[in-house]
Amino acid sequence: MNTLAINDPKFAIKPTGIEFLEELSYDEWDALGQKLAPVGKTIGFIIGDWINYGEKRWGDKYEEALERTGLEYGTLRNYAHVARKVDLSLRNDKLDYSLHATVAKLKTNEEKQHWLNMAEKHDLSVRRLRKSINFGRLATEKEVQGDPADRGYVTYLALLNRIRRWWARETQKAPVDEWDDDRREGLKKDFKLILDIYEALWNPP
Repeated sequence: MNTLAINDPKFAIKPTGIEFLEELSYDEWDALGQKLAPVGKTIGFIIGDWINYGEKRWGDKYEEALERTGLEYGTLRNYAHVARKVDLSLRNDKLDYSLHATVAKLKTNEEKQHWLNMAEKHDLSVRRLRKSINFGRLATEKEVQGDPADRGYVTYLALLNRIRRWWARETQKAPVDEWDDDRREGLKKDFKLILDIYEALWNPP
């Protein structure tokens, strides 16, 4: 399926964004998001494959690519390098491009596949994946945070993004209406803290 082939009289996709021409239902809006999300996650690969194809067929095309995309040379070179090093058969549509870029330096496809599988299974951040590759084993969260070179302020956005990735992964396995009552009740209890935070922000004392 070509996810870039998005045609609908209710909106127009332009170089600078989306112009909504008519009202969308929730289902229509959600369906559009599902089509856009994979493109956003893989745009580096899409451009990288495009550059590599042109280079293989017609020679060095970075100058033309710069004119077409308006992107910096270094960005294009990185896209092309990662697309060249991480074969299409290895790419995981559940993982961000940045995680694929992290394994691009590895020598064998077996190594790349192993660490991409680990990244999906353990929901690894780029930092933890990089540290795990350096260790040759799965690095713990404590080990990552304990390295002065890796210390940084963990924002709530980073935490929310991890939850969002977890939610997308779980709902892809099975929609919520197929989950059993015990699982749903357990998750409602676990996520009540987030609801409490939201309500405190919405209705401050």
